[in-house]
Amino acid sequence: MRTTVAVLSDIHGNLPALEAVLADAERQGASGVIIAGDFIGGPFPQETVARLRALDGWLIRGNGENYFLTHRAAKSPAARRSGEAWAAFRWTYRRLGTATLDWLAALPEQRVVALDGAAPLRVVHGSPASPTEHLVPDGNPAVVSLYREAALLPPDGDPPALAEAVAPVQEPLLICGHSHIPWQQEAAGRLVLNPGSVGAPNNGDPRAHYALLTWEGDRWQATLRAIPYDLDRLRAAYHHRGFLMEGGAFARACLLGAETGRNIPGYFVAHVQTLARQAGIAPEDRVPDDLWNRAVETFFSE
Repeated sequence: MRTTVAVLSDIHGNLPALEAVLADAERQGASGVIIAGDFIGGPFPQETVARLRALDGWLIRGNGENYFLTHRAAKSPAARRSGEAWAAFRWTYRRLGTATLDWLAALPEQRVVALDGAAPLRVVHGSPASPTEHLVPDGNPAVVSLYREAALLPPDGDPPALAEAVAPVQEPLLICGHSHIPWQQEAAGRLVLNPGSVGAPNNGDPRAHYALLTWEGDRWQATLRAIPYDLDRLRAAYHHRGFLMEGGAFARACLLGAETGRNIPGYFVAHVQTLARQAGIAPEDRVPDDLWNRAVETFFSE
């Protein structure tokens, strides 16, 4: 029996990229869609959720969705409630609405998917232990190098052992996301798959990334795909929908990241944190607007 499903992650409100991937998956004969979290953000937050809900696929929450739910529960750090640093987050939150937040809260952080005639698979966002923890393909030096370039690993030192991180998983296939870098690797007797990011890749390729997963014979096989999409439509939405103007520098970094396929938002946040440490400001404290503006000026002028 041959079963094919599409595996998506990290859409981040990029509706044009999502639509291009879904159209390609349909052409490839995918009969279902698995979404490994982080679908909100960018200039199309509500529209992206509506498109995904219409699919009736298998979805989990990512760390991004958790941030919005924590904010609704009034448990988010005070730094997210005011100031320019979290303006893009608040722009997105205001557009979600109660029904969408309730739907997000009902999603699991990980789940097991059992398709007829195929071995079950587990879907997580970051790792089996945490939605914010990265799994790294330690057997693929080229991809490990991409993790370093994206500032997801320190420049020196070995990555964490993938086999140890996935050892508690019972299923023969583990799907993860979070890094925005596509890869697959056998580890601890199972296949680990990261489809990359639909809407905000970190591997230097700005196309929309996803994976086709096929059960054929007695095992799962994965094919990584990269699909061109209408970047001009995305750029126009950043401007015309107010996300770029109201979201400020972080929204600007997100757009640059989508255009280049690089972790521009992560580089920018690291730059802000460096200036904050130099000023004696703790990471959990609110970044003063004057320091934020200095970070913006120095980062984007480079």
